[in-house]
Amino acid sequence: MDNNLVGQTIQGRYYVVRQLGRGGVGVTFLAQDQQCFDRQCVVKQLKPKTDNAQAQAIARRLFNREAEIMNRLGDCDRIPRLLAYFEQDNDFFLVQELIEGHDLSQEIISGKPWSESKTLTLLQDVLEVLLIVQQHSVIHRDIKPSNLMRRTADSKIVLIDFGSVKQVSTQIIDAAGQVKQTVAVGTKSYMPMEQMMGRPGFYSDIYALGMIAIQALTGVRPKELMIDDEGEVLWRNRLNRKIHYQPRFLDILDRMVRYRHQERYTSAGIVLSDLKQLDAAENNNNDTVIVAKKESSAPAKSTDAPESPVKPIESAATVEKNTKSAPVGATLITSRPQSHQQPIKSSGAKPHRFKSKLAIPLAAGVLTLAAVIGGWIMFQPQEDESEVELLQYENLDRGFRINYPPAWSRQNRDDFFASGVVFFSPAVNNADSFKERVSVLVENLTDGQSLSEYTEQSVAEIKQLSDPDIEAALPITLGVDEGRQIIYQGEENGSPVRRMQSWTLKGDRVYIITYTAKPEDYDTYLPTVDEMIESFQTIE
Repeated sequence: MDNNLVGQTIQGRYYVVRQLGRGGVGVTFLAQDQQCFDRQCVVKQLKPKTDNAQAQAIARRLFNREAEIMNRLGDCDRIPRLLAYFEQDNDFFLVQELIEGHDLSQEIISGKPWSESKTLTLLQDVLEVLLIVQQHSVIHRDIKPSNLMRRTADSKIVLIDFGSVKQVSTQIIDAAGQVKQTVAVGTKSYMPMEQMMGRPGFYSDIYALGMIAIQALTGVRPKELMIDDEGEVLWRNRLNRKIHYQPRFLDILDRMVRYRHQERYTSAGIVLSDLKQLDAAENNNNDTVIVAKKESSAPAKSTDAPESPVKPIESAATVEKNTKSAPVGATLITSRPQSHQQPIKSSGAKPHRFKSKLAIPLAAGVLTLAAVIGGWIMFQPQEDESEVELLQYENLDRGFRINYPPAWSRQNRDDFFASGVVFFSPAVNNADSFKERVSVLVENLTDGQSLSEYTEQSVAEIKQLSDPDIEAALPITLGVDEGRQIIYQGEENGSPVRRMQSWTLKGDRVYIITYTAKPEDYDTYLPTVDEMIESFQTIE
């Protein structure tokens, strides 16, 4: 369809008045809804980069899913409501509520720094919206001044133009309809390294917002700031030396824009918690530190326990290589039909007894005799114990099967980057908030990529994003196929985790099995995980 839609009526309903903007992924128009009293609205036209039929079908599925996300986010009055979405002439359209107001690019002006209090208010205002977005497991991916609207009615900040939907229009797909590369969505000045590599997380939006706050506080555009040898933004030297800022506030901004996302805030809620602890009267008695002291370790965590927002599930296998579980592509999890699950017997394996994660204190001096007897019973042979019945999961579409314990829950995965399944361990008790998990995800390979090339790329990514001390991958066998396996340290929602990742190549696909657990519980679940991995098979 021609981009010049001005003067046309789309879907027999939306009369296009004028063009509002144009970007690399589409065009935005002001329109009138002729079936609703000519109410003004915004129509966004998104154009996929290919006319390939299979690629169009993939883009359609992704577009519909992202539209559903935006519809859910529309329950928040600080996000434009989605009024309609449809496809016409192989283009995709979103119809959204029109926000009367102006964007912050008209307020944050080069050479005109904001006061500390005004910058603080902005941060808190945007973080309130971002918290809701993150509770829906969504990453905005394009937070910048022009996407923050100051609503005329109440001067509140409204978050617009979610970059997740732009993913539909930024895929590079070959003639066979296979994804060859994903173009990073976002604006370079506000985009951290992991997002440039196509692996955004909640912390990526935190970085963008931190850069906006620094831009407002200093009056200096991000692209004009210097970067040190370790990738950190040098911005404190651009502050007004005649003004005393709260040192703790500056430290918060530093942590928001750390180069390594492991050292950044993991959620909007934790940033809000730290901001609420600021005491201007107390801190303004201290001198502002213009050049921040370089710390080798991760910054101190918030003294308040972070809230527990809806946890995102990794939406691609590559996210498992990352150090935090954050949704790539901001997609919702949807179930896809699978073949019938059949209980099968494990091959002579004894059942694994999971240890409690919380030590149970024993009353001192009591039940000594019972402890001795209990210990004798504990170490008696278990040969008469019944075998564990495992369930078989089979995914004919992606070509694999694997066995898993019936007590474990599962969640199907299907997004633009990869698909498969994630198995979650059962909670030990009410205080058990962390679920150990085993994911089996399938990615489409770059043309001609070998097992050694994929392994080299994966290890390099993990070294950069998670564990610089990771050892070389070890050769293993997955089913009847040659594979590789690595064990490395990571971080998830501010807590350390340990991961074991195994993969093999089959045709034009890579199959990745990732086990994630807290370090102290890693060995407890390892026998069961080993049994699951041993049962894995690729199928035609």
